[in-house]
Amino acid sequence: MARLSADIDEQIDRAIANARDPYDYEVAVSAEYDRSRELLLVKLKSGQWLAIPREDLQDLADADPDKVGKVELEMLGMALHWEELDVDFRVDGLRQGLYGSERWMKQLEQRRRKNAAAALPRTA
Repeated sequence: MARLSADIDEQIDRAIANARDPYDYEVAVSAEYDRSRELLLVKLKSGQWLAIPREDLQDLADADPDKVGKVELEMLGMALHWEELDVDFRVDGLRQGLYGSERWMKQLEQRRRKNAAAALPRTA
């Protein structure tokens, strides 16, 4: 009987260790700006990474790269903040591809479509 209990306890311990909180995908454990690639890199508690072009992020697209590099985690990792730029993004929003206001997102979509069309090979 003691052996069965030890096996069950071990299985429970493994299950708990392997369980992921659903919010792990909304919590950043680190954030940095890769200046050479012009990417905001966000590591999530789940282990996933977000890599977002700076030009896609409202209020960061035209900001001084030195200031963009001064990103901080806030709200226990649920938000990113740039003190000098007075800019904030929620991690769950970034995961959903929300990089700014509704107007900004429409402009971003138009720019992406234009770039995609320009990249298509020309046929005669």
